[in-house]
Amino acid sequence: MDRLDELARGLQRLPQALELATEQVVRDNTAFLEDANTEQLSQGKDSTGKDITPEYADLTRTLKEIKGQPTDRVTLRDKGDFYTSIVANLGGKQFEMVATDPKSDELQEKYGEEILGLTEDTLEEFRQDYVKPELLEKTRSILGV
Repeated sequence: MDRLDELARGLQRLPQALELATEQVVRDNTAFLEDANTEQLSQGKDSTGKDITPEYADLTRTLKEIKGQPTDRVTLRDKGDFYTSIVANLGGKQFEMVATDPKSDELQEKYGEEILGLTEDTLEEFRQDYVKPELLEKTRSILGV
């Protein structure tokens, strides 16, 4: 009967413990989230997985060619200030990708709010590679299995 009581107590604690563990995983891995967002941008993709549009103007394309930067896609990268300003804004077990660069609002207005955020594939990768293992470990620890 002791083991059943122990399991019952563990099951009662489990929801709150898993919620706290999820929050901690997000906090501990903001660098992955931020890097994933800038990687998407460098590939010319927004958070829906679609190409970032509109395309660069001819002058911008010429300037990027001179700098040796990609011109076959919109990357929203010139000097890197916008990329380095992208952060995961945490709120409990959820997060929102935001940018603090002064031109962020202008870029979002022109290219869409979807430039900030992660694709479903990237979110699933985060859940599988970061969240799931931690929650499994926490569950086993609490239930003693």
